[in-house]
Amino acid sequence: MKVKQAVKHITLLSIMAVAVSACSSSPEIEEQPTQSPAPAVVEPIIEEVEEKVESAVINNGVIDIPVMQDSQVFAEFSDSLPAVINYFTQSSEVEVIEFYQQAFGEPYSQERKRGRLTLQYRGAEELMRVVISQQNKKRQVDVIIESNR
Repeated sequence: MKVKQAVKHITLLSIMAVAVSACSSSPEIEEQPTQSPAPAVVEPIIEEVEEKVESAVINNGVIDIPVMQDSQVFAEFSDSLPAVINYFTQSSEVEVIEFYQQAFGEPYSQERKRGRLTLQYRGAEELMRVVISQQNKKRQVDVIIESNR
């Protein structure tokens, strides 16, 4: 009887082993028919061309701040930005305004404080500020150029 029980146990263990191995094995993957790869799509290369923008005061790296013809420059710092030039002129305030309007275009801001008129201009690459004040019988003009970036 012990032999019969041993055979029965071995048979049961064999059945269980087969069942476990059947459950844990992965099914075979059917081989799919091969497809030819999709044709490669060639997209054109678009190069961004930086538009050359004219500067109102910088030409080939040289900062050239426009001044009135009769200017008497008493200070100039124009090696790099921010750049400044200060001068006296006999021209009227209206003439100075017209001169810088021709040089820089229409000001986007105009403010008068303590007897000084400040005009602000915006160029492609720089911001320009012109300050006009009365000094005895002359006008003092201060022009400040800063980077717009």
